[in-house]
This record gives sequence, C-alpha cells and structure tokens, in this order.
Amino acid sequence: MLTRKSRYFEKGNKNRYTTTREVSLTSTLTLRITPEQKESLKNVPDWQERLRGFVDSMIEESHGE
Repeated sequence: MLTRKSRYFEKGNKNRYTTTREVSLTSTLTLRITPEQKESLKNVPDWQERLRGFVDSMIEESHGE
C-alpha cells in the first residue's frame, strides 16, 4: 500500500514534483542548531538558497587550500 506522501513521486502523476534546476536537490543534510537559531533562520528571506550558496563557497574554499 502506498502512503499519501509517496504518490507524488509516482511516474505519471500529474502533481509529481518537477524542478527547473540543472541538478535536482535530492540529498539532505542535518545540522544541529539551537531552537533560537532555527526560528531566526526561518525569518531570513530565501534562507535555504543562501545556505546552499554558503555551502558551495565552503567547498570551493577547502579545495583551494
């Protein structure tokens, strides 16, 4: 039996998730932060995309060392 959540990923589902990105965001990363940081971060506009950019910068910086 399929759960309600998994149906969105079925091929042929008209409501299936699609992306306009060159590379799909399919991996997750867990980070432990304080509850205050979490609430503050949620109020930052476009925080997820900005954080992805910061991660890219960190990776590029580490390759230069």
